[in-house]
Amino acid sequence: MSMHNGNDPKLPPTPGIPKDVTFPDYHELVLGNGLRVLVHAQRTLPLVNMNLVLRGGSSHDSALAGLASMTGEMLIKGTPGRSAQDIVEAIEGRGGSIGSGAGWDSISIGITHLSRHTAHAMDVLADVARQPAFQEEELQRMREQRLADILQEKSSPGVLAWQRFCAALYGAHPYGLPQDGDEHSVEHMTVSDLRRVHAERFHPGNAFLLVVGDADPDEVLRLAEQQFGDWPIRDAAMDGETIPAAAEERVVQVVDRPNAVQTSVVVGHGGISRTSEDYIAVSVMNTLFGGYFGSRLNLNLREDKGYTYGAHSRFDARRHAGPFAAGAEVRSEITDLAIEEMLREMHRLREEPVSPEELEHVQRYVTGSFPLQIETPTQVAQRIIAIELYGLGKTWYNRFNSSVMALTPERIQETAQRYLHPDTAAIVVSGRGQQLRNTLERFGAVQVYDTDGAIIPDVSPLAQDL
Repeated sequence: MSMHNGNDPKLPPTPGIPKDVTFPDYHELVLGNGLRVLVHAQRTLPLVNMNLVLRGGSSHDSALAGLASMTGEMLIKGTPGRSAQDIVEAIEGRGGSIGSGAGWDSISIGITHLSRHTAHAMDVLADVARQPAFQEEELQRMREQRLADILQEKSSPGVLAWQRFCAALYGAHPYGLPQDGDEHSVEHMTVSDLRRVHAERFHPGNAFLLVVGDADPDEVLRLAEQQFGDWPIRDAAMDGETIPAAAEERVVQVVDRPNAVQTSVVVGHGGISRTSEDYIAVSVMNTLFGGYFGSRLNLNLREDKGYTYGAHSRFDARRHAGPFAAGAEVRSEITDLAIEEMLREMHRLREEPVSPEELEHVQRYVTGSFPLQIETPTQVAQRIIAIELYGLGKTWYNRFNSSVMALTPERIQETAQRYLHPDTAAIVVSGRGQQLRNTLERFGAVQVYDTDGAIIPDVSPLAQDL
């Protein structure tokens, strides 16, 4: 309840303490073959969001970068009874949408449709999930599109810097490779590779079916039994994953784009897993540091220094610790100054407690935005998928706001000391290679790469003398 400051009616009311938001509960049903069916009835609109999620995504692409992503996209490119066009028309022709793909930790198929078409949508979903055709001509079409995209990305400084940054952190591990693959991996993908991934991951024990929206749980169970009840059980174990150890010294790398007028900067290191007990503390700390427009990073680099139109940071939390990265696009001549400010802000958060006022402002921003993120069936579905993929527990989001508000300046500082490491951060930029080689040497030994990932030797007179 809001109250007036000092009971003075001329002053604006003081906001009350944000309350926890009850996250929507959902039914859990299990078919005889082990397929879990999850249903949350949300009857506000005649819409349904339906997702089939398979565990194991791009993080298992150790043999062929981009394989999970390609397999996911190819699921809706044809079955024995439906062409790719048939599949799209079957859903979009009735006012819905269909998509498929892969994240780091899953492959999924999603259909949004009017609730009166739930039976039809379930039929299409089962068809594409259980018997994708993986036709050679469709794979070739997808291969050509991806190769064109990869070629285009070589002119994108932001993409080049990000890919080099991931490679610097994770090397040959899938986290260090492009999620959509590179020229070599895409050219060498075969129909047999896609079928192998499908056989390995597409079975009821490795999946869950989630239905959110204007749906009756009993009816969903009946339809699921009809379409998936005879889906054969398989005992197909996936290879385990290991993450490379964190770097113990700073890495400084440049992707050379000789004609660039600005530099894409990425500074960061390994981060946290989605299951970390510090996830909420890290999220709030990052929001304060570089996670929203009023963050320290943006106020410093954009508002105070005028180095960039926007600076940002993010912890990409996956099943294993994904990267933490701060980034900005800056003028070439002040690249080193921008990096210096990024590192300075990391040090400041570690060394000085944040003021209670600044922390409260961020806490209210985070808690105020949260209810807006669980309004639609699609938004609710995304969070239920996270709960199920990472084993968070159905009540995890019920405690979200109070967990955010319980954080103290001391806890934020402790979190920064544990999860921000400016002295061993990788510094990766994309821009004028030779100029940047010289200006960035004060951060550490600089390696320069071309856009294909090959090292460019230092040809300066000083380097030759050495």
